[in-house]
Amino acid sequence: MKFDTSTEAHEFIETVHARVGARNQAVLGRAALFLAIGEGVPPEFKPKDAKGVTLNDEQVVGDELRDVVRAALNYRAGRALDESGYRQAFRQHFEYGCQRLKQLWEEAGHDQAKFISALLKLVKLAGDLDFGTGLRAAMRIMPVVETEVKLKVLADATAPEWSLNGPGTSNGLLVISGQPGTGKSQLALDLLAQLANHGVRFVFFDMKGELEDDPNNAQQRKNRTRFLEQTGARYVRLIRQDLPINPLLHDPNPTVNAQIAYEIAGLIRAFAPQLGAKQAQNISDVYQRLPSPDFVSLVDGLEQSGATGVDLAIVKKIVDFNLFASAHTSITPEEWLNGSIVVDFKEFGTDSDTKALAVALILNFLIKRLSRQLAVKNDIQPLKMVLFVDEAHLLLPKEHKAGLLSQLARQGRSWGFPVWLASQDADKFLTSGTNETNFAELAECGIHFSPHTLSEAQQRAILGGVIHQKLKKAEAALRLQGKLQTGVARQFWRDGGG
Repeated sequence: MKFDTSTEAHEFIETVHARVGARNQAVLGRAALFLAIGEGVPPEFKPKDAKGVTLNDEQVVGDELRDVVRAALNYRAGRALDESGYRQAFRQHFEYGCQRLKQLWEEAGHDQAKFISALLKLVKLAGDLDFGTGLRAAMRIMPVVETEVKLKVLADATAPEWSLNGPGTSNGLLVISGQPGTGKSQLALDLLAQLANHGVRFVFFDMKGELEDDPNNAQQRKNRTRFLEQTGARYVRLIRQDLPINPLLHDPNPTVNAQIAYEIAGLIRAFAPQLGAKQAQNISDVYQRLPSPDFVSLVDGLEQSGATGVDLAIVKKIVDFNLFASAHTSITPEEWLNGSIVVDFKEFGTDSDTKALAVALILNFLIKRLSRQLAVKNDIQPLKMVLFVDEAHLLLPKEHKAGLLSQLARQGRSWGFPVWLASQDADKFLTSGTNETNFAELAECGIHFSPHTLSEAQQRAILGGVIHQKLKKAEAALRLQGKLQTGVARQFWRDGGG
């Protein structure tokens, strides 16, 4: 059953769900519905409009609760509702619940803990409607996974599995390459779905909009819905939506803070080749003077310093695109990463420099805030999440660009967040310059759909051998811990991460 939300309800859920730690937007919508069913809707209440988004009741309550919700709405109406009446009652309770949640959010002063506390005091349906499948379960921070995670890469049931964190593994690095249409993206989604089945979170930097909601592609929409529901991942399309984090850090120690400022300025320069040394120095100087740095205050500081060139333009673009939260409204990385996230960068279009800089800022933020060693237990390396960067060549090609990914490739697993990389061209994993790294050779698992695009010398460097036959669609060369074989790779549309 489909229904149209109001603009106010849609904007509230879209804005607040990540800030209160909801696993996805549907969880907050479910909480709104349950709250309204529990309290009852005043007879004079009318939704303001129907100009938000179109939802399905299954998205909000799931199959397991649909009959219970229908029974509850029948009870509230005092009669058995037909389909039209059920749709009207469902929408009315959903809208009133969103209004009540918004009221609680405002009364809590946008404080997550106060909001959740107030909400849980009000909800009286926990015993009747199995509220454990809803908000409480979603608000719980997902634990570190301390069991071995084995992933299927090839469709052949007899093919070896890849242990991401078990005995004998070192870095958890995965690389995937393949020309468009070869099966690379569907393998990526299948592996992420397998991760979710093991309870491992992920951040998927979707650089080309693989999981966008494309109204002209029914099969893609079906796969998208299935993937997001199965993994519980939140979907954010940058520029249309912001991230609730502030990647600019501050340290009370002036010396440490100066180092942070130099690193941020260097990072910006690495992804803005037109930025000169003096302009980077100006960014660093301004940064150090900010008591609570964020991009808005950095732009203000640069303008006050007299900057009018590339240094101001680059930072101002980040503000104009509204990519990140302010220092006062941002949440911690632990709050942000309480569930899996898909960050869609397609809205950037051909602006590859800004796209790559945004990814680099997020990765740098996570490294600085979460890079704490997790002790190995019973030969198992605990896992927090996987960072998966699609179109990774944007961060790899030359000089300092490879630095962040090189650090993550070598150390991320010990911090609990290994990195996975995908690119159309396998030779992009061979980088040069200051942070020269052969990511393909370093990777414990490499899947390459288009080895025929490589010379024999490149195949030896990347695959560890030469593939002589032409591979069919979805077939790939698998290099698993130094051993090379070929086979049909798994595909999400077919295998579903199972």
